[in-house]
Amino acid sequence: MEKFTYNNKTVEIPSCLDEINSEQYRQFLILSVLMNRGTITPGQFRVKWLSFLLGMKADYTIYRREIIRELDEQLDKLDGFFSYTTGKNGERIVTPILKTGCNLMQDFGGWHGVGDMLNGLTFGNFCDCLELLQQCKQAAENDDSGIDEIFRELTLKLYRYKEPEKTPDVPSLLAIHAMNFFSSVWDMILSQPVYIGGEAIDFRILFQKLASEDRKADDKTGWTGIVFEVAASGVFGNKKEVDDTPFWDVLLYLYKCKFEYLHQKRNKK
Repeated sequence: MEKFTYNNKTVEIPSCLDEINSEQYRQFLILSVLMNRGTITPGQFRVKWLSFLLGMKADYTIYRREIIRELDEQLDKLDGFFSYTTGKNGERIVTPILKTGCNLMQDFGGWHGVGDMLNGLTFGNFCDCLELLQQCKQAAENDDSGIDEIFRELTLKLYRYKEPEKTPDVPSLLAIHAMNFFSSVWDMILSQPVYIGGEAIDFRILFQKLASEDRKADDKTGWTGIVFEVAASGVFGNKKEVDDTPFWDVLLYLYKCKFEYLHQKRNKK
C-alpha cells in the first residue's frame, strides 16, 4: 500500500495489482482498454486511476492548483501498476500490468467463473483454452476480425451464467478479462514454479527438451495426444473422465511422470 498526502490529509491506496479489489480491478481494466485504443494517453490513465483510488468524483486536475501540484509530485507511487520500456525511436512505452493469478472478476453480473489460478477448470476445457489462445495469437498477427469470437469461446470455458438456459451475449469486458486471466496463468506455468499446497512445483520440466533426452517423432496431436495417453494409463479413467478432471490434477500427474523419468535417466548415468 502507498500513502498519498494532499489537502492536509493522508490516504492509503493500493500500490500494485495484487492489492486491489474487484471493483478497482474493473476500473483499471476499463482504463487499460481505453489507453490501448488510444482514447486516453498514459498520462491521463494515471490521473484517472489515482483520482478513482482516492475516491474523487472527477479527475484531480480540476481541483485547486495546490492539490494538483501535491498529487502530481506523488504519481511515481503508481509505478507498481505499470511497466516502462523504451521504443525503437527512444520513446517511453507505458504498459499496464494486468498479469495476475488471482481471478479479480470471478463474479461479474450474473456470471461466475473459475477461482484463482484457474482452480475449478477441467482438463478438457484447459486444453480447449490453449487451442483458443493459439488461435488468438494467429488472428492478431493476421489482423483477423474473428478474434472477438475467440475471446467469447474462451470466456464460456471459464464462466457460466446463473441461468444457463438464458445465457446472454458475453460482456466484452468479461471476455477481455477471461483471455488475459487465462494467458497470465499459462505464462506463469511456463515461466516460474507454481505453489500448490505450499510446495513449489516447477512445471517447466514438462516443456523443456533435454539434449540427452530420447527424441520421439512428433505425432502432431499436441494436448489431444496427451489426453489419450493419460486415459490409457487409467489413472483418471477414460478420455471423457480425463477431460472432466481438474486440470491441476492432470498436470501434477504429468509432472510426476516426467520427474520420475528424469530421475531414472540420471541414475543410469
